[in-house]
Amino acid sequence: MHITKAEVYKIYLPLKEPFRISVTSMTHREIVLIKLFDKNGLIGVGESANFDFPFYEPDFNDGTIHLLKTYLIPAILNKRIDTIEELEAVYALMRGNNFTKTVIESAFWHLKSQETGKPLRKLWGGTKTKIPAAISIGLGVDLKDTIQRVLRYIKTYSPERAKVKIKPGIDVKLIAAIRNSHPDLPLFVDANSSYTLKDTPIFKELDEMDLLMIEQPLAYNDIVDHSILQKQIKTPICLDESISNYHIAEQAIKIGACKIINIKPQRVGGYWQAKLVSELAAQNNIPVWCGGMIESGWGQLLNCHIATLPNFKYANDICLTKWYFADDILQKEIPEKNGIIDVAKTDTLFKIDEAKLNKYSVAKITVV
Repeated sequence: MHITKAEVYKIYLPLKEPFRISVTSMTHREIVLIKLFDKNGLIGVGESANFDFPFYEPDFNDGTIHLLKTYLIPAILNKRIDTIEELEAVYALMRGNNFTKTVIESAFWHLKSQETGKPLRKLWGGTKTKIPAAISIGLGVDLKDTIQRVLRYIKTYSPERAKVKIKPGIDVKLIAAIRNSHPDLPLFVDANSSYTLKDTPIFKELDEMDLLMIEQPLAYNDIVDHSILQKQIKTPICLDESISNYHIAEQAIKIGACKIINIKPQRVGGYWQAKLVSELAAQNNIPVWCGGMIESGWGQLLNCHIATLPNFKYANDICLTKWYFADDILQKEIPEKNGIIDVAKTDTLFKIDEAKLNKYSVAKITVV
């Protein structure tokens, strides 16, 4: 493919209600979208669902836009790039900034899908046509509000499984209340790095509540303390923020820091890197699932397709529009029924509603 122009958008999508985690809350979702135009008239669209402040990873949206405008887009304009290896070579010297790499890479894959006439799931080696999706439920303003919020979501959406955010002070009592109402619901918790090894007694209490996993309980850049905690509890630890690339995944597996990995393609540097990490995990009998960043419908589609790979064993955080957003930029929503997404039926949904894209765009940059 031969890229001749790029457009970069910063968009604000409204959420149905505030989404809270242990470190922040949001009422809208700020997302970076890119369009790559090739000389044959095809347009590839990519997304970075990062944040406006680097509380999750060092990347942040304005930084992504700056790097796209000043480095990455000029590096690929008017050059022939046909393989993922050629694309990754363009940003090989760039350390970190995985969300920025992914916005370019996902647009590349969209172009490649159009060029070859193959859906993304087949380009990436997916073997499934249907995947389970489940909801991630944020914190309320306090323990009582969080309990009410979680129970309301479960009643409304009847998920196959539920992921519940926790933080110090809103943890054991919250899960006990959920278990009292839904003793058999597949359930796990996401701590977003808000605990330390001093909180091990809390995890031993949670250990008795039949959880599928405990996600990222300790520091965002740690694997050693996680390996210590995993030896003290039977509930599997799932690493999220800690797994920032293939090498760290390899090291985490080697020292027993986790029994499950949440793969967020943007966090590990793109969808191809997500594929490689999933294959590494499979070789070591570590199941994975696709984590969500509350992406727009576009990012949700991309995640649906990567989740068709064989080692994605758990219900995925696809963050469906109907669960989180008041509006979206896709022409049609992703169909879901009883927690199942028929990914084969999404092959034709890669279409942006241009009117809504313009409506929710707060900035646009063209690079030629």
